[in-house]
Amino acid sequence: MTIVDRPPEVQTPPATPATRPRSLMPQLVTGGVLVLIGGLWLLERTGAVDLNVTAVLALGTLTVGIALMFLARQGSHVGLIVFGTILGLITLATTAAPFEGFQGGVGDRTVVINTVDEIDSDYDLAMGKLVLDLTSVDDFAVGTAISASVGTGELVVRLPEGTPLTVDARVGAGQVEVLGQVIDGVGIDRTYESPDFDIGEPGIELDLAAFAGRVEVSYD
Repeated sequence: MTIVDRPPEVQTPPATPATRPRSLMPQLVTGGVLVLIGGLWLLERTGAVDLNVTAVLALGTLTVGIALMFLARQGSHVGLIVFGTILGLITLATTAAPFEGFQGGVGDRTVVINTVDEIDSDYDLAMGKLVLDLTSVDDFAVGTAISASVGTGELVVRLPEGTPLTVDARVGAGQVEVLGQVIDGVGIDRTYESPDFDIGEPGIELDLAAFAGRVEVSYD
């Protein structure tokens, strides 16, 4: 009798299904939106364009939405959805502001005014610090008025000592300080009139607002 040794059977491991390479499109879209916003901000800072923050945010939200439509068949892109949702909420907040606070540029801006003729009726800044320096003005006339707003940040108005004035200051959330009198909170609506103000006499009327931040009026 002949005995034949058989080699042990080699079990072939089951084939693993091929994995689809992870799409980099969500990262590219997010990076592209950030580059767009940063590029427009840089152009505004150099004076090439007058940046409207609400429009830029809306454009970024629209870009993310279109990208999600094209990427829908590739699965759920949670990170991109979260990014687009946050961007959309911020855009909605800027459009819901009770004043034109999110117009204008971004950054710190100081406007030095030497005469009444140099005064513009409106000053707006979307984000940052806006300083209106009127300390050199000595020719205030009857009915001189300024309207200024900041979306998020700080709005400061400096006046010559003893200037007769009225102030209507509104802040969605933050602080209002008028000649050393401070109010903190949410939904602030502060009205002030100096004792020497007379509608028929030279002085200044200030209409100031910030969506979130601080408004200050002081004498220098």
